[in-house]
Amino acid sequence: MNTDRKKRVSVLSKGMRQRVTLACAIIHEPELLFLDEPTSALDPVNTAHIHKGLRYLNERGTTIFLTTHDMTEAESLCERVAILHKGEIRAIGAPDELKKIHRDGTLTVELTSGEKERLSMNGDSAAAIAGWMSRGQIDRMYTNELSLGDIFIKLTGSELV
Repeated sequence: MNTDRKKRVSVLSKGMRQRVTLACAIIHEPELLFLDEPTSALDPVNTAHIHKGLRYLNERGTTIFLTTHDMTEAESLCERVAILHKGEIRAIGAPDELKKIHRDGTLTVELTSGEKERLSMNGDSAAAIAGWMSRGQIDRMYTNELSLGDIFIKLTGSELV
């Protein structure tokens, strides 16, 4: 039996208080919900629980405006992201769209020998990749796109806090 259900909210842990606050905010299934850093300073279990609840609410039709300094959270939860700096919108769009706009046009090929090759994504690299593939030398390949945190720093000149 959960003993927390008989406790006063003021004596609950921060994670449980935030879950109670969120429950109060969503109990009436609002059309619009504004949240200011709903997972700040929470452990991964409580963060995952709140994320699950927010996704469920959004799927049921609630529009959610979320402020966060956690770019991983923004990428995971948000269909559109606005990067603000000193009261100005520096970028706005879907996380994947923002990454595409700010990518550097290169990819990294990690070879089974442990070497890493950074290549341009133009057609000139295809022959090298085909050669490594035919010899079974590719361990993995990935594009070198910036994270949302990197994009934030690039656009604002600020460090994430």
